[in-house]
Amino acid sequence: MQKRAEEKQVIFSSLKEALLQLLAQKSFEKITISQLVTTAGVARSTFYRHFTDKLDFVRFLIQQELTAFDQQYHLQTIKERFQKEYMREVWRYLLRDQRAVLGLERAGLSYLYLEELNQHLLTLYPYTMTTEEQIELFGLAGAQYNIIFNLFVKKRH
Repeated sequence: MQKRAEEKQVIFSSLKEALLQLLAQKSFEKITISQLVTTAGVARSTFYRHFTDKLDFVRFLIQQELTAFDQQYHLQTIKERFQKEYMREVWRYLLRDQRAVLGLERAGLSYLYLEELNQHLLTLYPYTMTTEEQIELFGLAGAQYNIIFNLFVKKRH
């Protein structure tokens, strides 16, 4: 079972790298699945076994990164996510994968990050939240989005 998970990770990594390469050359809309899988060295059927389209793949990549980040930083409350040290860790994490963040922004898909972050945060706190907690949660998502796409991206251009 472990080998299959490793094989899937290699496929996903190859597809991500191919997407980033292609985004450096052309707009997201002009990238075809055929170009993506050819560049990645992956069969078209393999792509469609896991994803319905390019947007589904991008959403998957965002979810994967959000999950990996939260596995490193086990926060118990929404308030902890507003603390300065946590926000610094978000920044450091972005620096490690800045090519992907910039590619997402160049592709005009930064809105997907906010949508997926909102969904991700909701799954971390599956209990019934108060209105105040929901406001805090969506405020956090908005703050993180602004750090990434209004501060981080602008500093890199």
